[in-house]
Amino acid sequence: MRTCLVLLRHAFGLALSTLLFACGGGGDTVGGTAPVISNLTVDPPAVYNTTDPLTFTSAFDFYDADANIATMTLRVRDDSDGSVVDLGTDPIDGIQGMVSGTILGEFIASGVEPGNYTVLINVTDSSNLASNVLGAPVRISAYPWTGQLADPAAREYAASAAFDGKLYVVGGQITNSGTTPGPATNTLAVFNPATNTWSTANPMPTARMGLTLTAYNGKLYAIGGRTDGSSVSAVSTVEIYNPATNVWTSGSGLNFIPRFHAAAAVINTSFGDLIVVAGGESETSVLGGVQGYNPVTDAWFNLAALPTARGQLAMVQANNRLYAVGGYGGLLTQWVGTLEEYNPLSDTWSPRAPMPTPRAHLSLASINGQLLAAGGESVAGALDVLEGYDPVANTWSSKTNSTSAFTRAAAGVVDGRLYVAGNGLTLRYDPANDIR
Repeated sequence: MRTCLVLLRHAFGLALSTLLFACGGGGDTVGGTAPVISNLTVDPPAVYNTTDPLTFTSAFDFYDADANIATMTLRVRDDSDGSVVDLGTDPIDGIQGMVSGTILGEFIASGVEPGNYTVLINVTDSSNLASNVLGAPVRISAYPWTGQLADPAAREYAASAAFDGKLYVVGGQITNSGTTPGPATNTLAVFNPATNTWSTANPMPTARMGLTLTAYNGKLYAIGGRTDGSSVSAVSTVEIYNPATNVWTSGSGLNFIPRFHAAAAVINTSFGDLIVVAGGESETSVLGGVQGYNPVTDAWFNLAALPTARGQLAMVQANNRLYAVGGYGGLLTQWVGTLEEYNPLSDTWSPRAPMPTPRAHLSLASINGQLLAAGGESVAGALDVLEGYDPVANTWSSKTNSTSAFTRAAAGVVDGRLYVAGNGLTLRYDPANDIR
């Protein structure tokens, strides 16, 4: 048995490849048998596209009874159309006399368009007998987080909802007023992802912060909040915006418990379609109460309370269930990762696997039945964390962190992408680009 190390440098259109060969199993067999290769691996199988070269390591085993492998051919195929974007064949020196072994190496991609590729490798011996061809997938992805044009209003604690391909952001607390706490605003701004532009619409009648905004049947429902930066101004106000007419009207706040920093989402119940408002804060404490508003009858219903009282939480609907995530329990160290699921058929809440990173004021989205919990804050301050939850498996996973930490931000899903706006930034997250 002997081993060899051979360094082969091969430059081709996609990349500069550096291949390191580790070989073993010498022999003197002579004949006309084609070599065989197996167990090709490429690591990492996926990377984000950057301006810097991207390095992949590779390995495959070989067996050649003739012990006369002479060259290696490497092709890179674009899986979108099947075209070969790079092809190169180079001699392999120092491997002659080896019957078997493992070939280790690396290839470096530079200036490559994001996409799915397949690396195809085969070897040929000195008798021009070619081995089988092995393929391994390689994904080069655009980074899933990208910056968009920032909301022109400097604010936090605003509310948001996605409707008709746009993100509507209303209310909030002005952060550049020169006073602390800043005043509440009634500004309604509309972000169009298709053009990366903001526009303003008819202001909300009641300036407030820490409210909820929910889209239902072509209208937007702004509920609760507080009218200034203090906790003694919680309101039960319900105001309804019609994007088609740019007009606000009033709904009933009767029987609604005034609260701010609550969470809201729509779900079908025995009372009809309800805008469910859960948790939040009052003038003196965090709340566990849950109420549902019927937009058709303009009436409120009391629903089963959250098992865990909390404010500054987030909630979304997925698979006809509501998921209340995270929040603040009322004490300095009580940022929580609590996840509770609401079943509208039984009017019950059930604990689920807690979010790995306890936090409040997070942005939460449901995309293709999966939950995405982004940003927020804890005792450490604003976060760049993104974690995903699978309701079927009841498991959390780490996703690619955002390019900027954020908290107290507005968020919504448009065309399968999450948009986050507030605190002088607007970010877009595309889950299709996430390699994690």
